[in-house]
Amino acid sequence: MARADKTAATERDTAPRQTDEWRLRYRVGDLTHYTEWTTDFPTIENYYEQYRRGDCAHDVVIERREVLG
Repeated sequence: MARADKTAATERDTAPRQTDEWRLRYRVGDLTHYTEWTTDFPTIENYYEQYRRGDCAHDVVIERREVLG
C-alpha cells in the first residue's frame, strides 16, 4: 500500500485551510436585508428556517464565501 510523502516540503507546499463564512439574504417588501458574515453555520441555518417559514420575509437565501488565509 502506498503512503503519502510526509517531508517538510510537502507540508509547506500545501494550501492553508480555508474558512467559510455564511450570511443570510432575505427580502422584506422591496428591501433586501443581510445578516453579518459569520463562521457559525448552525446559527445562519436556524435563521434561514425561521425566515423561510415566516410571513414577512421572502427570497431567503444562505450565502457562502471563502476566506483565504
